[in-house]
Amino acid sequence: MGSHLFAMMLFAALVSLVFSVLMKDQPREQLKLGGLLFAGFVGSGLVLGWILFFLPL
Repeated sequence: MGSHLFAMMLFAALVSLVFSVLMKDQPREQLKLGGLLFAGFVGSGLVLGWILFFLPL
């Protein structure tokens, strides 16, 4: 439970859920938007994490 990856994925899932429910009316559209948002949040977090890993302090 102490993993940063788990915390990021949990946060991305909750934010994606809230945004998709607020922005779309149909359940199918909500699911599609929620999946896209979740993939975008997790993907951008991983990419930015690797970019920052290689930057010197």
